[in-house]
Amino acid sequence: MENEQVAVIAVKDLHFAYADAAEILSGISFSIKAGEKVAIAGPNGAGKTTLLLNLTGLLPGSGQVTVNGMRLEKKNFPAIRQSVGLVFQSPDDQLFSSRVFEDVAYGLIYQGMGKEEIALRTQQALEEVGMASFEQAVPYHLSLGQKKRVAIATVLSMRPAVILFDEPTMGLDARAKKQFLQIARTLSQTVLVATHDMRLAAALCSRLLILDEGHLVYDGPLQSALQDTALLERHGLDRDW
Repeated sequence: MENEQVAVIAVKDLHFAYADAAEILSGISFSIKAGEKVAIAGPNGAGKTTLLLNLTGLLPGSGQVTVNGMRLEKKNFPAIRQSVGLVFQSPDDQLFSSRVFEDVAYGLIYQGMGKEEIALRTQQALEEVGMASFEQAVPYHLSLGQKKRVAIATVLSMRPAVILFDEPTMGLDARAKKQFLQIARTLSQTVLVATHDMRLAAALCSRLLILDEGHLVYDGPLQSALQDTALLERHGLDRDW
């Protein structure tokens, strides 16, 4: 009962399939406590991204999902999407304005927030990701690492309770990966990271969910999983350090 009271996300028997295709998520159940940092790992096609999209309502699965005590259903989507922010794998899916400021401020403007509050939140979000001097930069002129940091700022400006990251270090060089890790470690929000990078998972998270062929095959301490070479190999994961 205590765990239910502090769960910011609760998933029960979640199923999802695209039209005329096999199930991608098959009876997934888990809960996440406020403040946890949790890695979601698994081989390509395991359902990691699909799970994140289901947690935001962007894909309509069957089963029961609650976020901050609200059922994930159409009438609650506006409130839930203020509580949960998703950082896409590709920042080009998230950045569409002619200036960085406009991208980071977009959600706040959509909510009808006042200009002073918009400016304050946008500035704070960019400062958190080390991009404060890029307000007037053109997003498509930025490096991939810079774009990813701006994409994170678009979510931080909304001040969500939960942040979902989809393969956040994909395509990044060592310096940009380190910058992401520094940002993620400072976050006070509940964090879920879908990744195949077990080094990143180990550096950031204490808990691991492993998905394989749509099933949740492991939910437990990340360090315990890292010591189980057979478990990792069985599900297409590798401790390469």
